Amino acid sequence: MINDTQTNKHQLGALTGASKCQNYYELHFATGETAHFYILADGIFRLLVDPDQNFTEIRTPFIQLAAFTADAFEQSTVRATSDSLIIQAGTYQIIFEQKPFVMSIFDEALHRTRMAQARPLELAANGTSESLVQNKNEYYFGGGLQNGYFSHKGHKIVVARDQITGKGGVILQVPFFWSSAGYGEVRNTKQSGTYDFGKLNPRETTIEHLDRVFDSFYLLGNNPQEMLAKYYTLTGQPMLLPKYMLGLGHIGNFCTTLWQPSQAKERNASKFGSNFYTRTSDTSVVSGRASLNGEENYQFSARAMIDRYRELHLPLSWFIPNYGVNEVSLQAASFFNDYAHNQGVQPGFWHDQSKTLPEQTAFTFTNDADTAADLEQLQRQANKHPFTSSSGGFMGQQKHTALLFGGVGGNWENIATQVAGLIGANLSGQPLAGAAVDGAEGGGNAQIYVRDFQWKSFTPLLFNLDDQGNFSKTPFAYNRRITEINQAYLQLRTRLTSYLYTLNAHAKAGEPIIRPLFLAFPDEQTNYSEQFSSEFMLGDNLLIAPITNGREDENGNARKDNLYLPDQSTMWIDLFTGQKYAGGRVYNNLTYPVWHLPVFVRGGSIFDFGKRDYVFYPQGERETVTYSDNESDDNSIHYETKISSKLDENKLTITIDPAKGDLPGAETMQETKLSILCDSYPHQIAVKVNDREIPLQACGTADAFEHAREGIFYNSSYGLPEFSQYQELNQKALQIKLDSHDITTNKIEITIHNFTYSQQVLVHEVTSGLLPTPKLPAVDSNKITAHSFELAWTRPSRVQIEINHLLYEGISGTSFTCHELTPNTRYIIRIRYVSGNRVSEWSELFGVITKPAAADYAIEQITATSNFTSNPQHPLSYLTDLKLASEWQTEEAATPDHPLELTFTFEQVEKLSRIVFVPRNLDHSGDPTEVSIAISEDGINYTPYAFAQKQAQEDADSTSQENYTAYSDQLQWKADSKNKVVGLRDVQAKAVRLTVYQSSGPIVAAREIFFYRAKK
Repeated sequence: MINDTQTNKHQLGALTGASKCQNYYELHFATGETAHFYILADGIFRLLVDPDQNFTEIRTPFIQLAAFTADAFEQSTVRATSDSLIIQAGTYQIIFEQKPFVMSIFDEALHRTRMAQARPLELAANGTSESLVQNKNEYYFGGGLQNGYFSHKGHKIVVARDQITGKGGVILQVPFFWSSAGYGEVRNTKQSGTYDFGKLNPRETTIEHLDRVFDSFYLLGNNPQEMLAKYYTLTGQPMLLPKYMLGLGHIGNFCTTLWQPSQAKERNASKFGSNFYTRTSDTSVVSGRASLNGEENYQFSARAMIDRYRELHLPLSWFIPNYGVNEVSLQAASFFNDYAHNQGVQPGFWHDQSKTLPEQTAFTFTNDADTAADLEQLQRQANKHPFTSSSGGFMGQQKHTALLFGGVGGNWENIATQVAGLIGANLSGQPLAGAAVDGAEGGGNAQIYVRDFQWKSFTPLLFNLDDQGNFSKTPFAYNRRITEINQAYLQLRTRLTSYLYTLNAHAKAGEPIIRPLFLAFPDEQTNYSEQFSSEFMLGDNLLIAPITNGREDENGNARKDNLYLPDQSTMWIDLFTGQKYAGGRVYNNLTYPVWHLPVFVRGGSIFDFGKRDYVFYPQGERETVTYSDNESDDNSIHYETKISSKLDENKLTITIDPAKGDLPGAETMQETKLSILCDSYPHQIAVKVNDREIPLQACGTADAFEHAREGIFYNSSYGLPEFSQYQELNQKALQIKLDSHDITTNKIEITIHNFTYSQQVLVHEVTSGLLPTPKLPAVDSNKITAHSFELAWTRPSRVQIEINHLLYEGISGTSFTCHELTPNTRYIIRIRYVSGNRVSEWSELFGVITKPAAADYAIEQITATSNFTSNPQHPLSYLTDLKLASEWQTEEAATPDHPLELTFTFEQVEKLSRIVFVPRNLDHSGDPTEVSIAISEDGINYTPYAFAQKQAQEDADSTSQENYTAYSDQLQWKADSKNKVVGLRDVQAKAVRLTVYQSSGPIVAAREIFFYRAKK
């Protein structure tokens, strides 16, 4: 046993006794503690260590203990050996070693240990710590919406809500993680935690919470779906969204927003009628005021906004008109609700205080997730399908609340950040999550807006959050071209409503909606890492690879590198063009015009476009189950339809089984339409309904097929009609239409012979002796950074490069820059020439190691103090949290007579290299403009630091954003977007004091200050 008398920490002592009680096992320890161990169900266990001996079983509202019976516990058995206590629960052995006390779980079915503690639990007056054995190829997920991350191996995450919506922020706090080894833990606590998944020690995972009671549920599952399903058994299944929430939404403030006249040339001007206006807070220049119903100026009203969306062919499905405003006339809100309903728009209501809703309110939105459950109950009084949403939350809210958040728009990084964040939310048990298009603040970049709108059209919730900054966030805020592209993607999303609704229904069984690649392709190790974290699967059929930067070719088309399509046995089809790609490759130098989002259909996919309109992309053998209901509170009418497709050589068989479920009152006589992608007309087609062959007439034209009750049509101009203005529709599809049949009793079977659909795409290259074997490429050591390196070869040619066993395609010329790499990582590389379908022999293998990231040298755990009061929403801790998404602000300005003093104290004396001051993001009101720096080696006495020479750029990771300048005792900084870099080569310091004598606005603000230690 290890004791720490200074911090009152100690390890749980040796196991001294155990007994089987009424519904738990009681364990006794040499250090005086007692624990309860529960067997709740097959693969769900609980260990509760309460130093106060209270043993309150229901400690938080998150866990549904009523869902469990005593059966699993009663069937469990226990036996003791010379050195351990073993509880047998089904096929699991829970092994408690006595000296020291550590727990492990052995799975007899798999003949391996699922999880094991590395050392005894550590208990303290204000927290607990559990250390777990970490395996080399074990990956970790969960922790809530950790914006920017979903795979946590080698990282430390904080499980605490911080309201930061950018990279590193945690707006959904979920004390639940799970491992690819097949186990997970749910910590039953409201307190914050820190989870170290091998950053400090790659052989251990350490789970800490600021809760003196250790209360952990252990979940065992054979795959991610089982893990999430058991998490839902504990905390509740995800709710089923009302279908209107799958449409386009608008959130705005039509209560206090003010408008002033402007001109078209202003980037943030919005057009109303023939005039332009901008938002303002200056009441002296106001010419228009927002309102719900046009009480002031109709054009600025919420009603007018609904009209504007409709007139521009971007019909809204839902609308929240009072975001951020509690004081709203319930009568006015009720009048607006009536108008919205008449326009086919479901009205919502934002509040964090009121317990009274306007009449006809369809749903609510709150910033206070704690009230979401209360709001749901409030709605149940008048709404058959109650729905609540929140901008933040905790574990368990998936059963009654969706997560909607905003953030700062207008930057490319947020796209990749939010993709990874939404994947992480799904893997943490909250599949109903969405981010506002182009954020809530910032913005003004049309290219970023349209690219953001595109990929978010493939997420569960699509909405704009307006009136929070200077730029409008509507999909028609830019030019006609951008508006039309947004129209097309909204129409496509409408086609996918049934697909999204089915994914929502299947989420109840543990299937995420937005998925990492490893869920569909679990055998590829790279899919578990962060390497391709800006790609995701929507369900099992669609792979979306958003445009995440502004790189363009000479024609203004977006350039896309590092696009990975998994699995060499899978064919991928571009959803828009129909172009086929072989899987198992990383594609580079792809170009996409502004209308074209990289979206790929997985070979074998089956889609339901609603009303039994099915689309097939045949490959191999696949099946899907679609879900439909009447959208009532209890889903009293709901049914599922199983559809399967099997392509065996040139024979395609499609089967649509009878619908199953609770169907009384449902419309059971329905038509069926199939669109089957193919290469050519197959000629031999047989259609049977309940084994009775149906003769179908071939239609010669699309119009004839459209008006026929039944028939077959070979469509050589198939495609998405929404995008016909951007490209010729030239895909080929065999289309079949069947007259109404009873979907509950009729089985449809379709057999097609002589069927082909691009099987040649998966034909592999042929090694040719006519192509020379490449020599080893040259690597310029000066061009190796933390995230990239350049390869160069002598012969101008098309080449393939294999990097860490991944094949990189689409490379030609004499050089290629590999980017988006992991810092401080060794890459094993080889190269071969390509000519048509012929390839050369591979070159010899060689290696390149990327440099450590600059963040690896940033000092953590800095204590910051200030003589100014900080804004409570932007605390001083944000200045040193190493997150560029957060922002610190004071509540007053710095002046020469009243300077700001910031003192930064390190845990130990550090040898520094530089300081990097990162200014705020939205504007530059509050940037320090006149500062000085003092150094202390003991944390008590400070010496002013003089800057006598220009500091050289120290590493390749430094960018042009860092403005190096020659300094003296006082530093003059410009109020601009450039990072301010202060060279401190070889300076020894225990603390640094930064004094700000002048700032550019009424406050002082910054995103971050980094202190970098010298490189070893």
